[in-house]
Amino acid sequence: MTGQQPRPMTPAERREFNRRTHAEQRQQRQAERGPRGIAAAWWDRARMVAAEQESNGNPAAWDDLAAFLSNYCGRYSQ
Repeated sequence: MTGQQPRPMTPAERREFNRRTHAEQRQQRQAERGPRGIAAAWWDRARMVAAEQESNGNPAAWDDLAAFLSNYCGRYSQ
């Protein structure tokens, strides 16, 4: 090693780091709530993934998520 200090994060890297840290902390808190919390954490993650996909030019991810949720509700609704 040359003893060099790591370079500072770019603003984009800092935002991503903060986003991931926040998501991990939230997931930990949700897991402590048991199955309901875990389901809530997955719901949060699914919305985040769909929003990211939409930002990347794939708005159909929302349709896929909606179809999955419709199927789930149809399966478990009375």
